[in-house]
Amino acid sequence: MINFNFKFALKPAIGENGISYDDIKLLKEKLTDAKNNLDKLRKGGAIGLYDVPEDKQMIQDIKNMAEIFFSKGIKTLFVFGMGGSSLGAIFLRNALNQTINKTENKKMNVLFSENIDPAYLSSNLEKLNFEETLFCFVSKSGSTIEVVSQFFIVKEKLENKIKNKYKEHLMFITDKKSGFLRQFADDNNLSVLDIAANVGGRYSIITAGSLFPAYCMGLDIDKFLNGVISARDGILGRGPLDANPVYTAASIIYLYYTKKNRNMFVINTYSDYLNEFGRWFRQLFAESLGKDLKSPTPIKAAGATDQHSQLQLYMDGPQDKLSCFICLKDYGLDYNINSEGYEKYDYLNGKKLSELLLNELNGVELALAMKGRPSFRITVDKIDEFTMGELSFICMEMVPVLGNLLGINPFDQPGVEKVKKFAYLLMGRLDSSFASETEELKRLEKIEDVEY
Repeated sequence: MINFNFKFALKPAIGENGISYDDIKLLKEKLTDAKNNLDKLRKGGAIGLYDVPEDKQMIQDIKNMAEIFFSKGIKTLFVFGMGGSSLGAIFLRNALNQTINKTENKKMNVLFSENIDPAYLSSNLEKLNFEETLFCFVSKSGSTIEVVSQFFIVKEKLENKIKNKYKEHLMFITDKKSGFLRQFADDNNLSVLDIAANVGGRYSIITAGSLFPAYCMGLDIDKFLNGVISARDGILGRGPLDANPVYTAASIIYLYYTKKNRNMFVINTYSDYLNEFGRWFRQLFAESLGKDLKSPTPIKAAGATDQHSQLQLYMDGPQDKLSCFICLKDYGLDYNINSEGYEKYDYLNGKKLSELLLNELNGVELALAMKGRPSFRITVDKIDEFTMGELSFICMEMVPVLGNLLGINPFDQPGVEKVKKFAYLLMGRLDSSFASETEELKRLEKIEDVEY
């Protein structure tokens, strides 16, 4: 179960800097349009994030593929993916690390390469037993330059180390029909799993791109998807203003951005096991909403750690931030503090460490409110596959709703495509569709560097 508390986002708590619930009610028509727009896209097959979690064939294909490699003695899965092709699975590995350590399910050691740092790649490859490693390349398009480049490097190393058996240690997760990886897999009879065409990379935590690594870690992907479905049904079964926390959260972010000039959205996780969730959410938010000169900028923070690094800015810096705190109701393991005999710390004696953590969060909320700085809180009952499924879908619904309020398409990424074109040009690729980028590159190359 996941609970929202909006107390410190509203005027009664933070005064004139705040918004009222009446302000949210005034968005009823916009929120209804957002709900209807997303439902229309779903029914038209344009977005699959609502229905892919119930794709039983996908789930079975993931399990069957993993079991084949388990039976071959594979002990390490090395996943190569950029952005959403790795962040979802990394989030689940971090969040569910205790579950992974305790599970009696079959599991592999799962590594990730989410960048193209040659030194990092080399240090990981040098440690591996190639005979016991499966190299998995994840790309929705099947042509992501960073993934394809690393594929060529790994392929060459595999050919040198295990000769003709190298294909048995490669697999792809990619589009069902197009892209280089799909073509190579089909031509060479390689293992491959499909990514649904109507699920974008940053939403792909519900696809094989994240679920195959999760299953190989020993996680219960059915339980995770049941959490996704439970959150989906709970949100879609309510009207936008019918105590619907996701639509309320989207409304609050929208109102603070458009009416109060709060253009920074701080996602602050009060659990070390949610640190990677923060990175996953940041990408989901930034890539979905950062366009048309609109959208708050998402900032990742971690409590209580960043109370000693970022909090000073949030307390006394510009009045341009809205904070969202995420904490746990049950931290699982806990400690009692024994400060008996130390008079200065009598107040700690017998208290739990989690109690200190949560009261530090309470203190931050109170201090921010006292200075007229808004925040809201999301509390997750406990960390397991089901609640992480719930949390994932809540975010994947909130962001598109906010996109609709802002008049933004939350499912494209035109800015990223522009960057890709410049990278291709600089690496020597020629393409007639790069005409404007070619001219701009020529112009900029005439300007001298300013170096010291």
